[in-house]
Amino acid sequence: MIRIATGITITLLALLITVFANQKSVLSFEGEEKIYLHEVSEIIPVPATDLYGMEKSLFTVVDDRINRNESLYVILSRHGVSPEQIHQIQVTARGAVNLNRMIPGQSYRVYFKSDEALAFVWRRSSTDYTTISWADGVEIENGTIPVETRIANVSGVINSSLANAISAKGVSQRLVVELANIYAWTIDFYGLHPGDAFNAVYENRYVDGEYIGIGRILAAEFSHRGNLRKAFYYDNGIQDGYFDEEGNSLRRQMMRVPFEYNPRISSGFSHSRLHPILNQRRPHYGTDYAAPTGTPILAAGDGVITEAQYRGGNGNIVQIRHNSVYRTAYLHLSRFGPGIRAGVEVKQGQVIGYVGQTGLATGPHLCYRLYKNNTPINSVTYDFPPSEGVSGDSMDLFLAETRRLARMLQGYDERDILAAR
Repeated sequence: MIRIATGITITLLALLITVFANQKSVLSFEGEEKIYLHEVSEIIPVPATDLYGMEKSLFTVVDDRINRNESLYVILSRHGVSPEQIHQIQVTARGAVNLNRMIPGQSYRVYFKSDEALAFVWRRSSTDYTTISWADGVEIENGTIPVETRIANVSGVINSSLANAISAKGVSQRLVVELANIYAWTIDFYGLHPGDAFNAVYENRYVDGEYIGIGRILAAEFSHRGNLRKAFYYDNGIQDGYFDEEGNSLRRQMMRVPFEYNPRISSGFSHSRLHPILNQRRPHYGTDYAAPTGTPILAAGDGVITEAQYRGGNGNIVQIRHNSVYRTAYLHLSRFGPGIRAGVEVKQGQVIGYVGQTGLATGPHLCYRLYKNNTPINSVTYDFPPSEGVSGDSMDLFLAETRRLARMLQGYDERDILAAR
């Protein structure tokens, strides 16, 4: 009986299909114009594009890396682009992108149609690129590749050093630098003890599935000599930075050391030091940090550049006025940072120059000087006041965010936390 019913159903379906195949199928709604299905076109699919937005089906490509002493002229000439066309590209690029900043090792892609090079993409960094096309006039466009962020958690106990403990977990050493920056004023990373422990929730960054490095640390715990210190990142659009669980800022108004790490002190603050070149006793109102030539030097705090020039025995010097109380000076620089000149405003942590040995110096180092009310003081021992904590009207939102991050520190997946709300 079931088989008979099934057979009838199949027969009816076959008849219906035959009818619709031989007639113009119509959809009609009361009061609306009739729509004939055979006249409805398929939606044309969007053409597939590559990472830089170029249509894949139109081009063949050649991927390569910039070699030493190669310029855009050399690269494009090798791929058959005429000198006249390259010159036009260089002229158009002025003000849009600095083609002189091509660095050996950076990747590029050349696009061909019918064996003729018509476009070029310069990958300036892991996320930034420049597209140059000249099929119909020269067009230059700067772009950014979307970054995928994945949340990760790492914890461990220190036996010898924080660097070794994090390396043993297979995590980038960049995390060591970031933790040192967060806890710069509360933990002496040169004085860590076996048994000290850390726990961090942080971002891993990917471009097109390829890992490009660590992003921001979202929350951290550090147990040092039995004291547990917590740090939570918070940004409400007005304030941003790291705060403890009560909303107190972990940042000071000034950085104690103007580097991303703590280099060796080669000569300390002194009222009477034997000068290594002049062989005379004289005050040394700064702290000398030995570091390789070219090491980036950071602004110790927000402020305005009051001096950026070569000045005698000081060599290349940068001075920053931070407010009516504090100013800092950075001596013996090999060169200045991008855009650094008198009158320019800078932010704490911004690169203002690079370590060198200009002026009276026996080797590459930074002489870092701190002044309070124009009186030199020892930056190593001075206790700066903290930056402003979370404002009262943002406290409820801050506490909600810290509860979420605290659960992530305990190992809960963020999706589970959101589902539980």
